Amino acid sequence: MIWQNFIDQTLQPVQVSNTISEIKSAFKACKFNHLPVFKKEVFKGSINIDDLIDLDPTTVLSEYKYLLEVFYVETHKTNLDLIHEFANHQTNLLPILDDTKKYVGVMKLEDVLDLFGESPFVANEGEVMVLRKERTKFAFSEVAQLIETLNARVSGMYVSQLSKETIEVTVKVEHQGINEILQTFRRYDYQIASEHPEDLFAEDLKEHSDYLNKYLDI
Repeated sequence: MIWQNFIDQTLQPVQVSNTISEIKSAFKACKFNHLPVFKKEVFKGSINIDDLIDLDPTTVLSEYKYLLEVFYVETHKTNLDLIHEFANHQTNLLPILDDTKKYVGVMKLEDVLDLFGESPFVANEGEVMVLRKERTKFAFSEVAQLIETLNARVSGMYVSQLSKETIEVTVKVEHQGINEILQTFRRYDYQIASEHPEDLFAEDLKEHSDYLNKYLDI
């Protein structure tokens, strides 16, 4: 679904001419940790509720311009851009601007998470596995090819962790049994960083260990 269809234009704007007391009241009337701030109709940034705690309630916000945080997302950006900005600024409300930097409205974190939850990657049935491998030996094309050679289908894939030496990728697969896929990746030097009830690898290791112990006891 298109996130732009869920932009909220009903939020009452906060003005730099408002007193700290008035702005605190605006926060009490909502559940957000930031509110967008305007000088008349021009967007100036956002104010964090925590920054108001020790301020004189009778003063106006324009006396504390240094507290305004300037962050926003433009309407041509993607869902992932939204999630990145929410996480980067530890906020649950994002101002949205158009290509001319004119204020359009806000996006709520809960709405973006709902949209992400409705995406095929999350909503479709399938098995999620986490693969780890050396960065220099990793290729997305190989991951997809190995899965498809086993008559399975990739629902989605993304890099969930990255370091100088290794890469960790989360993959969602549509398949009746995951064990064959896991064993195939192990043969190609992938580590399985996720746990799966169907994974027989640990059981096989135990059987081989028990057999070795019995042999050594003879």
